[in-house]
Amino acid sequence: MQEEGLDVQTAKNADHHGALIHHLALVRNKRCLMAYVYNRADVIRSLLWKIGHVLPKEIEEKLSHSEEVYFKKHSARLKSYMSSLQVDLTVDMVPPKDPYIKIRVLDDIGEGIVLSDDKTANFARHSIHFLKRTDAEQFISRGLMEELTG
Repeated sequence: MQEEGLDVQTAKNADHHGALIHHLALVRNKRCLMAYVYNRADVIRSLLWKIGHVLPKEIEEKLSHSEEVYFKKHSARLKSYMSSLQVDLTVDMVPPKDPYIKIRVLDDIGEGIVLSDDKTANFARHSIHFLKRTDAEQFISRGLMEELTG
């Protein structure tokens, strides 16, 4: 190396700095990827509170297999916790003024839907019902019903 005009110490320092820059780039990329994964997990957790325990098909298509598994496990754990408390935490994030609401069915849901008071209902398309908020909330969050105001 001395014959080529290169100093051994300079070559070692250059290799060291190159390795250091490469390592720092890897650490930065890892931080960015971890932030991305954390953000995706946070969005998936928030979907459970906004939409409910069943994901719409158009959202489910955009999730990877591991994200679907994560959502299902998180949902199962939350259901288990709520059943041990005997409270549904996903309903009424804001306290309602009235426990009953007037709703319109947007899409045909079917017959024989069992409500919380063990009564069954037929939710045909465009029919209007007066239901307990807790019974209607799961259908409203999936876009199958809408609340009528006024």
